[in-house]
Amino acid sequence: MVNKNIVCDGNLVSLRALKKSDYQIISNWKGEENNFNYFPNSNFLNDIKNPFWIENKIKDINGLYLAIVENDLKNIIGITLLENIDQKNKNACWGIYMSNKKYRNLNYCLESSFVLINYAFNHLKLNKVYNNTLLENKRGRNFHKILGFKEEAIFNNQVMIDGYYSDLIWSSIERKNWIKFKVNIEKKLTKVQ
Repeated sequence: MVNKNIVCDGNLVSLRALKKSDYQIISNWKGEENNFNYFPNSNFLNDIKNPFWIENKIKDINGLYLAIVENDLKNIIGITLLENIDQKNKNACWGIYMSNKKYRNLNYCLESSFVLINYAFNHLKLNKVYNNTLLENKRGRNFHKILGFKEEAIFNNQVMIDGYYSDLIWSSIERKNWIKFKVNIEKKLTKVQ
């Protein structure tokens, strides 16, 4: 992991490096109907419940895998990550998953994402953060746009979901654009307090 000691605090949530002991909590997360259809990697929700997944991610020198901790109750409510961190080209792949529907509202997701993406640009000095989303994941795609991501490419018929092929959307935000979006996101987060 890029920085095992990372802790990023927000008003609603804090982010900290995953620990082996987090497996006990993550393995009890319940999948919701159609939840698998939101991820290009349909095995993701099963993978994170495997203790070897956490162990491998902790050892990953090109990734940053963080628990999202709700500040009031100190519960782990999700995972966010930067993986495939390319220090030479200054880019990384970002993702987020919230364990429970009640935490998927804009406030928790926005603050969790903001804190990590801001860390990527300001502390890791990345130039670009990117992600991949299924065409059908309209809610996720809209959320990415709120964060300033622009859809750059469509990979036609890239991922098999429930017996049919789905297009994969590649989105990214560059540092220069993050600076513009950051101000608006900070205003939204201030209203939440």
